[in-house]
Amino acid sequence: MAKCIVAEGFKPSGAAYTRLTVMGRAAEVMAMSKKPLAPPCRRISADEYVDTRTGEVLPYSHQVSRADNINGVRRTLSRIRSLINCNVVDPTTCRWVTLTYAQPNGKPMTDRERLHDDFRRFWQKFKRWCKAQGHTTPEYISVVEPQGSGSWHVHAFFLWDGKAPYVPNKALRKLWGQGFVTIKQPVGVDNMGAYFSAYLADIPLEDLPKAERSKVQGLEVVTKDFEDARGHRKSKAFVKGGRLVFYPPKFNILRSSRGVKQPEVEWTDYQGAKEKVSGATETFSRAYSILDDEGKPLNTIYKAYYSSFVIQKQAPHDGMALTYDTRCPHTECGVSSCPLPGVRGKNAAAVAVTLCCD
Repeated sequence: MAKCIVAEGFKPSGAAYTRLTVMGRAAEVMAMSKKPLAPPCRRISADEYVDTRTGEVLPYSHQVSRADNINGVRRTLSRIRSLINCNVVDPTTCRWVTLTYAQPNGKPMTDRERLHDDFRRFWQKFKRWCKAQGHTTPEYISVVEPQGSGSWHVHAFFLWDGKAPYVPNKALRKLWGQGFVTIKQPVGVDNMGAYFSAYLADIPLEDLPKAERSKVQGLEVVTKDFEDARGHRKSKAFVKGGRLVFYPPKFNILRSSRGVKQPEVEWTDYQGAKEKVSGATETFSRAYSILDDEGKPLNTIYKAYYSSFVIQKQAPHDGMALTYDTRCPHTECGVSSCPLPGVRGKNAAAVAVTLCCD
């Protein structure tokens, strides 16, 4: 079986085969030392594939190992990260909603079909509520999250073309009708996609019942700082990747409406990709070598992530050159009234965003 190891010090050549993925204000560059060959098999039905080397038609094995399932979930989390970075660009146009189930007598809600049916009904009710209130219907990205207890949560990002309307928590809780609801405006995070995908992968150690802790044995435990509902800074132990083992095989955890923006993918060479991200800031990079059964290298893959932060723009109101954090899309607003932190200039103040849900 092929395996993957970190390739320290590897840098791709300028001509390396490269995929550039643009996701809102973030970008990913993936360069390969060798252009991959065409796959040796091609799917022809849900149960059969053809071996393109011999022409044989062979049956699929539908058994999924724990490792295969975790790898599949990781790929889905990567897709989630890209979608969120594409669409959650201006926090004032977005609301992050979490829908939870009440657990009478401590019994968790584990029915997956009910989970999707409940969200579908909630979405239809929410669209009708928006229309009745005179609001436009938003797009949405929804992701389901398993708890250590076995119960499910639903996270939904509601995305409007303009400023998001005020949505009372009480009204949303009534529309959901299954338990608790929280509403957030996603501010204070440079890379919302990365933040949220890590949120879905890592699980608080205290949330794991003792009977379930054997499932995450051997995984790394880290301490993270966070801010509670009252704004107090606290620390908590998390199991990195611990939540992945609780996702069931072949379960669709990601859904979205038709109008959400998709990542822009371009195949080019490494030099061309670097030129296109030259104005951005590299936030992470790593190279991996893929080895065959005998330990010989098959390919080396280099990945780098970029985020654009600071631009210079002439202020229309006082003639000063201001520095704008590009997380703020309001580059024409007054210096003292910009709704996002990071806008600085003469007599300017960074104004933190607060959101009252009740």
